Amino acid sequence: MTKFICETKNLSKKYKDFYALKNVNLTIPKGEIYGLVGENGAGKTTLIRLLTGLNFKSEGEIILFGHKDNLQHERSKIGCTIEMPALYKDMTASQNLEVQRIQRGIPNKKCITDTLELIGLSNAGKKRVANFSLGMKQRLALGVALLGEPEFLILDEPVNGLDPTGIIELRELLKKLSKRTRGNDFNIQPYIK
Repeated sequence: MTKFICETKNLSKKYKDFYALKNVNLTIPKGEIYGLVGENGAGKTTLIRLLTGLNFKSEGEIILFGHKDNLQHERSKIGCTIEMPALYKDMTASQNLEVQRIQRGIPNKKCITDTLELIGLSNAGKKRVANFSLGMKQRLALGVALLGEPEFLILDEPVNGLDPTGIIELRELLKKLSKRTRGNDFNIQPYIK
């Protein structure tokens, strides 16, 4: 089994004459927490979009879980939240997670209550998302990413909207996830220092 969950070799994304990302070489060890830090427009979100298949690379190589072929299958092992995810505002947190559970074909309904507890929204499970604070929406977005117990968790700006206590709690949760006995949870988390 590979020791790297993700590798890139000379990865680039070009739009006409502009490189949003140029020759990025990255190796991310399995079971580690890895942060991307950079100025606005540096290409952090572009990199995440390439890794998750939401954009196509212009040049270079992406290797996930030791495979550079059949990336679509390998990407099914990724849980991610990029920018602010689309949440159904007229639904509750539980209903939002249930929709995602069904769409992903996750058979275990208990994962909804487990996820709500894990992200600190167990008491808000019946509250409509339209009435959530920004921090609560961020927590729910994390919950969506965690459904199905992904092997590789990618979070884009996960602390946006969280108060200082929420940031500390998120850090502790991410540490806990990275140390699970399975040893295969991993997070990219821009802007966490």
